[in-house]
Amino acid sequence: MNSTISIDLGLSDIKVEEVKIDKKGVYRINASCTLTKGKCHKCGEEITKFHGLDREMEIRHLPIFGKECYIHIRLPRFECEHCNKHPKTTAQLSWRRYNSSCTKVFEEHILNALTNSTMSDVSCKEKISEGKIKRILEAYYPDKIEWGDIEKIGQIGIDEISLKKRA
Repeated sequence: MNSTISIDLGLSDIKVEEVKIDKKGVYRINASCTLTKGKCHKCGEEITKFHGLDREMEIRHLPIFGKECYIHIRLPRFECEHCNKHPKTTAQLSWRRYNSSCTKVFEEHILNALTNSTMSDVSCKEKISEGKIKRILEAYYPDKIEWGDIEKIGQIGIDEISLKKRA
């Protein structure tokens, strides 16, 4: 007997078409985008003239029952009738950072996993490369600090074990 359960993915503007579980137990969700408009990347105006679908993307989402989960989707492209050369723009999803291969909620999950863990630990546990973790960190915590904006530093942490290793 086959048992099923319904799970809210928490992702707007998509319609789940099919859910597959591959040989490794990875969830692969084929979805279509329901967006009917976008914003022109040149002029910023709202655009609604459909111009086909972009290439398929694989977007990492939160694990389901401890197994990896990927959304497979092709986003609609729209043509701007406000600009001279009628540029084409791919729709952007509110739950994904531009050019990211992960959902925002998955990126937050990774950032939380880094608490009291190393990048190497999180990489192994979440089956994600250290490079991707580093890119997520850089997106949420840019390394440029405006020291002039900091009035007072309340506490500072020092890794004394690391300091002893250098001696």
